[in-house]
Amino acid sequence: MPKQKMWGGIFMVVGTAIGAGMLALPMVTSEIGFYYAIALFIAGYLVMLLCSYLFLEANFYSAIKDAHIISMARERLGVIGQGCAWVFFLLLLYAVAAAYISAGGALMGEVLQHYLVADLPLWVGMWVFMVGFGFIVVFGLHAVDRLNRTLLLGLGCAFIYLIVTITPQINVQHFVVGEFGYIWAVIPVVILSFTSTIIIPSLKTYLHNDVKVISRVLWIGNLIPLIFYILWEILIMGVLPMQGEQGLITIEHSPHPVNALTQTLATYLSVQGITVAVAVFSFCALVTSFLAVSVSLVDFLADGLKVKKTVAGRVYLALIAMLPPLLFALFFPKGFLIALGYAGVFVAILYGILPVLIVWKARYVEKITGPIRVFGGKVILGVILAFSILVIIVQLGATLGWLPV
Repeated sequence: MPKQKMWGGIFMVVGTAIGAGMLALPMVTSEIGFYYAIALFIAGYLVMLLCSYLFLEANFYSAIKDAHIISMARERLGVIGQGCAWVFFLLLLYAVAAAYISAGGALMGEVLQHYLVADLPLWVGMWVFMVGFGFIVVFGLHAVDRLNRTLLLGLGCAFIYLIVTITPQINVQHFVVGEFGYIWAVIPVVILSFTSTIIIPSLKTYLHNDVKVISRVLWIGNLIPLIFYILWEILIMGVLPMQGEQGLITIEHSPHPVNALTQTLATYLSVQGITVAVAVFSFCALVTSFLAVSVSLVDFLADGLKVKKTVAGRVYLALIAMLPPLLFALFFPKGFLIALGYAGVFVAILYGILPVLIVWKARYVEKITGPIRVFGGKVILGVILAFSILVIIVQLGATLGWLPV
């Protein structure tokens, strides 16, 4: 397989994992401090990489070509498993897509108003963003790959600028140990930051079911976000103090943390261009993640509704993938925000519990041998199951106010 295609797969994984929410990670982890945050990032990378390999193993057990989580669950877990896959996947992906359309639409609206010199309603920006970036899936994965690479180039350039600009101002005395008790509420956020598993069925098709290449793509594609997160943590925690008026904890509790961070950095460092660099990074990260969500939704719906991916089929799939989140963002904003509050629960069920049950049945009940088998046997399956349940408990605790946040 050409290396160009392998790197295309790696960039898809990177684009899926790195979202605009990365910018907020130093604020989210401010209470636990630098060292606990880095340890949590490394643990999150290892756990989600393991879950990715487990999902890949489960996917290869399916007898259906281009199988998504629906077919995987139906074959091994029956109607209940299939129903869980439908409900939790649509809740997760529609909520995330609605958030991206809302944020991306606001940005597009500002650009359009600037150039057209006219006030435009919010829905115009959302429609332009959705059609411009969501409907590229109609042209297939190769088109998505090319756009994704271009956006990641912009993201990388903006990030390098931020590194060069901020690094001279780092104060190592800011790297402190925070309160361990806050770590529980941060776990679901970190898990979400490494959730690239949604792209695996599409990636498997794109890379022609080549197990070795897909395995390499997964660990490299997840390692790059880990490096990004650690560098960003070093930059922001090294420059801004934890406490005080311009501290990370104060920024975290502001109405718009990312905007507050950008303004604080611009003021604190007195360097021009930071606002533009953060805006470019945010936009590129937002669109790359939105592309991954769009591709995953289309492939999921194609599997669940048994729609062939002809041009007409992809147009139909794109419409039912994009229109519901657009309507949610326009008319039911609180609905998708509530769903996002439980995103960690959905991820734990879809990419922790369901793959464990599918693999357990395939391995130990049906005695199936696939092209990939995750190490550790029943012990690792038990660990992933226990961790998934922990994530659910912690997410519910944080969302319902039972844990300090």
